[in-house]
Amino acid sequence: MKAIRIIAGFLLMISLDSTVFSQSVHEIEYRFKAVYLFNFLQLIEWPQTAFASEESPLVVGILGKDPFGKLLDDVLKKERISVRPVVIRRYRDSEEVQNCHLLFISTSEGSRIPAILQQIRQWQTLTVSETEGFAGQGGGINFYVEKNRIRFEINVDALKRADLHASSKLLRLARIVNPSDS
Repeated sequence: MKAIRIIAGFLLMISLDSTVFSQSVHEIEYRFKAVYLFNFLQLIEWPQTAFASEESPLVVGILGKDPFGKLLDDVLKKERISVRPVVIRRYRDSEEVQNCHLLFISTSEGSRIPAILQQIRQWQTLTVSETEGFAGQGGGINFYVEKNRIRFEINVDALKRADLHASSKLLRLARIVNPSDS
């Protein structure tokens, strides 16, 4: 009986959609990061002044070379945070960025991070990146890899400057970074 279950399990594995097995490490990593971004949207509170109206969408922006491709679109498709729909905008240049609530700054913009953060400093925008030292430079949340796991660190001062409030659940999962620590 046990052998039959093992064989049935093996046959089930073989019959699974091959796309699961054909996903690259890059796709898997960015699918996880896309889910993290969605969770950040749920666990960060924006002030009402960050929105033009009660029905205004929550805007997720990608600045620079987009590492997500359609993965982020797949994760956020038809999602809502409270009553607000989530929309994605892609920007090639920081001058294009407007009314963005969560801005993922690609590593392609690494050398420009201080200028970008200065440019959006007065906005109520959660900045996220995966560029080493991002949170220490004044960015909000930074992804990093530790023991083959995707982790994140939060610069609480950056969130305060943007008038954003992070859930205690989110803060418990993060490594807290202060600019003076880097």
